[in-house]
Amino acid sequence: MKNMTINLFSRVLPVIALFSVSAVMAQNFQIMPVQSGYTEDVIANGIGAANTSTTVDVDGVSYNFVARDFQLTATSNPLTYGIPADGMINSAVASTPGLSFQLGNLSGSNSLRINSSTAGSNEGTIVFANPMAAFKLYMLSTSGSGASTVNITVNFTDTTSQTFTGQSVPDWYDGTNYAIRGIGRILRNTNGLEASTTNPRLYQTLLNIDPTNQAKPIQSVTITKTNSSGVANIFAFSADAYSTCVAPTLASVGTVTANSAQISWTVPSGTSAASHDIYYSTSPTTPLSNAVPNYPGIIGTSYTIGNLSPSTNYYYWVRTNCSTGTGQSSWSFVGTFKTLCGSMIPPYTNDFVSFPGSCWENLIGGTPATGPTGNGSSWTADGFLNVGTSGSARINLFTTNTIGWLKTVPFDLSAGGYRAKFNYGVTTYSGTASATMGSDDVIHFMISNDGGSTWDILKTWDASNTPSNTSNEYTYNLANYVGANTVFAFYGTDGTVDDTPDYNFYVDNFTVESAQLSTSEVKGSTPKISIHPNPFKDILYLSDGKDVNRIIVGDASGRIVKSIEGSVKQIDLSELGTGLYFVTLHFKDGSKSTVKAIKK
Repeated sequence: MKNMTINLFSRVLPVIALFSVSAVMAQNFQIMPVQSGYTEDVIANGIGAANTSTTVDVDGVSYNFVARDFQLTATSNPLTYGIPADGMINSAVASTPGLSFQLGNLSGSNSLRINSSTAGSNEGTIVFANPMAAFKLYMLSTSGSGASTVNITVNFTDTTSQTFTGQSVPDWYDGTNYAIRGIGRILRNTNGLEASTTNPRLYQTLLNIDPTNQAKPIQSVTITKTNSSGVANIFAFSADAYSTCVAPTLASVGTVTANSAQISWTVPSGTSAASHDIYYSTSPTTPLSNAVPNYPGIIGTSYTIGNLSPSTNYYYWVRTNCSTGTGQSSWSFVGTFKTLCGSMIPPYTNDFVSFPGSCWENLIGGTPATGPTGNGSSWTADGFLNVGTSGSARINLFTTNTIGWLKTVPFDLSAGGYRAKFNYGVTTYSGTASATMGSDDVIHFMISNDGGSTWDILKTWDASNTPSNTSNEYTYNLANYVGANTVFAFYGTDGTVDDTPDYNFYVDNFTVESAQLSTSEVKGSTPKISIHPNPFKDILYLSDGKDVNRIIVGDASGRIVKSIEGSVKQIDLSELGTGLYFVTLHFKDGSKSTVKAIKK
């Protein structure tokens, strides 16, 4: 008998709600604009020779940084590397997500450059335009021709200061804790460009402000070079701004459904919270301080976010509006969750290009009477009829007691008038030839009107009606199945008899569609209503909405992305991405019409 292993693992839910929690204070990163203190221009930029857009080199041996907008002449090829032309550096340090630095004017002095360690010529002071109190200060710097050692004195507006001695500024090649790397350089005297994906680098230095100084605005920073090697270049500062209004700490996500999620948070001791703002998105990018919250002014420490799309990853942040102190906190650290699978409204097709398909389940064990008992991998991805290696689902039946379920996404068939169809066939295990099924082998196509609690068998294949090794199409009219939580399953078992046949059963292009049409697109029914414009940007308009009582919008995979109840004359789809959508209009007389709409 061929050795066949079935991998078993502990049962998990069809969709798992994910969450992240913050056990520490969120960071409120702010750029510190520089009023004065830069001494040299060390970044070649714009059109023209490097020695005309810089005043001196970075390293003492004629090399400069180069900006992405540098061109020797107007017809020179644009660079694909370099310092960003706007001077904004988004730090790559993993411990400070969201931290940015703003360089000085790339066409003017942009570096406090210190080459000497001789007293009287070995220091300079960066003065800030807007003094800011901070928990932490971050310095952006580098050193040419070897590492530099510097003392850093942070000067507060009350004339006190805090000094950090013996701070290392790494050489601009190959150092650690870099904020940005791979920005290339230019030989100042010859305009020879050097591209690299790893060098040179700008580095991030952390300066922890003492608790007694955290409420004091920082007026300036004095840099004193103490070693003889290296050329220190100080470019920018940013702060984790001080606040008496501390960001909340996210708790575990509560109840998650296909369209909602309950989130909660705690307020740190000492923070006087008046209300909270919630921001959520399908992007993990931290919102800016001026981002408009989705839910402002929430009273309490929990909220249920609604109107979400099924089977979608979401990210969220919470901030506190304080009744005293500095007024508003920064955004919390990010939390995340995934909504559950919602019922699809046809038309729908799974071509198994991605296996098993969004919200499908690969299960094992049990019987048609009991349902499956756990997750497994009896059904796998393969080429249809053993041609290729992907694009269909198949189960190999040879090893006794093999049992596999391939369970579909749930469907809302309450509108009625649908049918299910798919392609199927059988080949030998290792080729494309025909094969027979074993004496007690069975493949069932099954349906459940209650989400999978109880099952009906719609079609059975066994030794008496073994499919051919060509593509066969099966169609079943679902007139008697109008449940709002209907699922299908392909059940396969090799039985208990150790038969000789060793073969694969294949399924492809599983479709649920209108029973009246031969394609997966449902075309218009009376009353006649058109939508425009098509393609559209954000808003779809209906020519007449008085007869409409429900609108369902689905994406190309069949997933419901928006549901609207009642008579409307326009549909706001501004929150959706570009692509193809199916807009189904349900009318008061029980009829419906589905049309394609393309968002630009």
